[in-house]
Amino acid sequence: MMQCDIRNAAPTYLSQSRGVCRVCGKMVPVRYVADQDRVYLERLCPEHYGSRALVAESLAWYLDAMQRPSSGCPPPKTMPKQKACPDGCGPCSFHAQACRLPVFSITNACNLRCPICFTYNRSDKIYFMSPEEFGRQIEFVVETTGGVDLVNITGGEPTLHPQLFDLLARARHPRIGRITLNSNGLSLAANPEIAARLAEMGVYVVLSLDTLDRDISQRLHSRDITAQKMAALENLGRFGVQTTLLMVLVGGVNEHEIESLWSLLLTHEHVRSLTIQTMTYTGQGGAFFEPREHIPVDGVVRRIAAASRGRLSADDFMPLPGVHPLCYAVSYLLGDKDALHSFRALLDRDTMARNLVGGYLMQPSAELETALKEAIDRLWSQGGQAQLLSVVKRMLRHVYPTDEHLTLHARQQRAESMVKTIYIHAHMDEDTYEIGRAMRCSDQVPVDAQRLVGACNYNLFYRQKDDRFWQKT
Repeated sequence: MMQCDIRNAAPTYLSQSRGVCRVCGKMVPVRYVADQDRVYLERLCPEHYGSRALVAESLAWYLDAMQRPSSGCPPPKTMPKQKACPDGCGPCSFHAQACRLPVFSITNACNLRCPICFTYNRSDKIYFMSPEEFGRQIEFVVETTGGVDLVNITGGEPTLHPQLFDLLARARHPRIGRITLNSNGLSLAANPEIAARLAEMGVYVVLSLDTLDRDISQRLHSRDITAQKMAALENLGRFGVQTTLLMVLVGGVNEHEIESLWSLLLTHEHVRSLTIQTMTYTGQGGAFFEPREHIPVDGVVRRIAAASRGRLSADDFMPLPGVHPLCYAVSYLLGDKDALHSFRALLDRDTMARNLVGGYLMQPSAELETALKEAIDRLWSQGGQAQLLSVVKRMLRHVYPTDEHLTLHARQQRAESMVKTIYIHAHMDEDTYEIGRAMRCSDQVPVDAQRLVGACNYNLFYRQKDDRFWQKT
């Protein structure tokens, strides 16, 4: 009888699902497999054979992340399930997560044509969403979800939209907590008035900043735009626009620049968060970018910890509850300009998870208030750091005042003045797509004010059905 010697580190098969073949685009069997302490997603297409992509650098991390409790929150309104996933998105009654982040593409116009971009930005058929259409989309999202902590407006490049501020005004809704606007920064650098108006409206900007190196900028964006990026960041700071830095992490290209982004997060008061989005090898440019080197969520965590030079550790990050652990991780940092402290020094993971399960922003609930007060008592009894104790006390007084009543969104806004956040987000491409992850997606794209489609499903299967955002080449 043939025997397998486990000392030879034979592959361990973890689970089986469905994915997509990069060559033909058909749904095919896939399986998660551990090999040499790494985890891969293997695809088996009967026509184009098999291939694999890295989805976790550590089997131990993968097992821990997959076994952590995750509270499902099904969409309040769904469509009957009539087709197999990913067809028939709406979401269907089989979808496991409500929409927490609706993503509105308001234009296909862009002043860049980046080789890494996964969207289709057309120059032959420019589209600008009308304020009326946008208003219908907003009302549809609010009615369907009951309200969300934040919405994201993207493109193309949204600042090129001639009626941008009319659209932003329509997004100001009592059941929408925060409006975020993606931008490559070129318009913000050239026209500070845009930043001033965004500040007046309380809009947050997600500034794309992949590199500070001129040569790498040429490779990622086809031109050196590093000076414009920094000018945009300066203009946003000048007017106090709350800003997220969004870095696309490209394996073998800009990994060493995480340290620079970490430094910007620490030193710029208006930079409230850093999102590192792993490269997605799909779409107009990304499908052809080389080398195709996938960096999974735990790989990003490891790289951030190294870049922080001991200020952060892997334990300071946790999967974002409610979504698939291969899609998101988060770390919350508390402090001020003098020092930052991980929330993990104050709260256990279960408490953090319960207050994050509702979305991407921590919910400043009564439970969280109690947990922070208990943390103060614990730190004081253990002779904890005086500086950390002082910061926690100030935040409690600021977020939970005894002399006024604040809404949830108002508490969130107050809390963020003393909190910085790091998000890690791994979109799926043809190599890493798996329907179990898609089923738990809470980033959703409104389509025709009738449906909500998970972001990765939209990018891989639905975008090409809309010629406003797709061009056959």
